[in-house]
Amino acid sequence: MKIALVDNEREQLDKLSEMIERELAAIGYSDCETDTFDSGEAFLAGWHRGTYDIILLDIFMDRQSGVEVARRIRESDEEVRLVFCTTSNEFASESYEVNAQYYLQKPVEPSGISAMLRRLNLEQMDRTRAITLPDGHPVILRNILYTDYSNHVITFYMEREEVYRIRLSQSQLEELLLPWGFFFSPIKGMIVNFHGVERMTEDSFILHNDMVIPIARRKYKETKEAYTRFRFEKLKKEVSR
Repeated sequence: MKIALVDNEREQLDKLSEMIERELAAIGYSDCETDTFDSGEAFLAGWHRGTYDIILLDIFMDRQSGVEVARRIRESDEEVRLVFCTTSNEFASESYEVNAQYYLQKPVEPSGISAMLRRLNLEQMDRTRAITLPDGHPVILRNILYTDYSNHVITFYMEREEVYRIRLSQSQLEELLLPWGFFFSPIKGMIVNFHGVERMTEDSFILHNDMVIPIARRKYKETKEAYTRFRFEKLKKEVSR
């Protein structure tokens, strides 16, 4: 999960970042990445649709306000979760205009962060998160069961969709999928989605559809550690609901 924090007060950014990462880790999201920006202009300079899952915007900032930045975001991204962070609810009506999901009051406390995360429905966010492949084809990440590489072509085997093929290198695909944390390559040329795994044996993964994904002997230890870590984080999320 990727989160952007936009506030022209550096002390506030550091405090927010620390609290959010701590609260997320407590509910099983220890792989969260948080980027901070000290102005709306700095944020928009490198932002594009799909960069972040959640964006927290201070309303009272120099030059561009948080509301103005939110309007720019909504011109091309209707899906990202927007949260306003401010000392006043003066701009509550504007928050509805840009479909903000939460209004975080300063001074921010851990209880406020926890309430915000519950309102944002992180589980639904996980289930519907999608990426766009280099050919423009959108793919919901959780629907991918596994991928296979052969002759410069990647085949996506999906849970609720038809098989999809794209001309792409394995290294390019790994750059797209592996950073998400629940994808792993247990053997050369294949990537498995841990969400689709029913169980792990001494030499393979058994998926929900009974497909068997082999695990290379030399990668067994690394694979087991990654899968164990995934299962632990998943259990923490289930317990926190």
